[in-house]
Amino acid sequence: MNIGMNIHGGMSHERIATLLKKNNVTHTFIMSDTEDFDNAVKHYLDNGITLDTLHAPFKGINAMWGEDEQAGNAMLARLFDSVDKCAKYGIPVTIIHVSSGRPMPEISEAGVRRYTELFEYAEKNGVKVALENLRYIENLRYFFDRYDHPVFCWDTGHENCYTDGIKHMELFGDRLGALHIHDNRCVWDSDDHMLPYDGAIDFEEVAQHIAKSGYDGTVMLEICRSASVDGKNFYEGLTDEEYVEKAVRAARRIADRIEEIRKESK
Repeated sequence: MNIGMNIHGGMSHERIATLLKKNNVTHTFIMSDTEDFDNAVKHYLDNGITLDTLHAPFKGINAMWGEDEQAGNAMLARLFDSVDKCAKYGIPVTIIHVSSGRPMPEISEAGVRRYTELFEYAEKNGVKVALENLRYIENLRYFFDRYDHPVFCWDTGHENCYTDGIKHMELFGDRLGALHIHDNRCVWDSDDHMLPYDGAIDFEEVAQHIAKSGYDGTVMLEICRSASVDGKNFYEGLTDEEYVEKAVRAARRIADRIEEIRKESK
């Protein structure tokens, strides 16, 4: 399986692209509202790195569910923009958060209408929308039960710090279309974005879920160079080169284990 990684916090896109190329990593993703977006994309493409997905903006995402037409439609326009950028660069998937924070916004007629418009707009432009797990499953279940278009983006870190015992892949694994793999200490609300195997998540279980799903896309890390644990940069003792090399080893370990499991099950 291919491996890839999105690295945020502490390095420029040019620096990341250079280090990924040096380590033979050919897949990544970035935010659609990245500053100087076209230039950032160029750094990756010039280094032979494919953007598998584009992460849509999520600040203010709850406005999608609200009755304030101006705010809701402004948020929808930002999601449309992510689809447009995917279409422009041939990126097949845009990833969205369906809600943010607590409590979960009520599933409203206005919200369903806006998300329906988003799915239809994406389909018209040849782009898939991936819904990412966060704090609630009710809104994810609503869309997966009623719509064929969206796919599932499994975020391993979110599952282990935002929800209590929910196994999203048991619910939505048959819709898996993207991965955000990272580790944390499994402390409530502490989304650490550590490298796999540096925290408390069971990555044998992660590999088992992915292998069972039949997913054949990229094993994609979503990691933070400046991950903070107890107020201290967890990786401050590593150079950028060492950090990326360690990330590559972790991603390859997961990918190799997925392939081993599949061979064992034949």
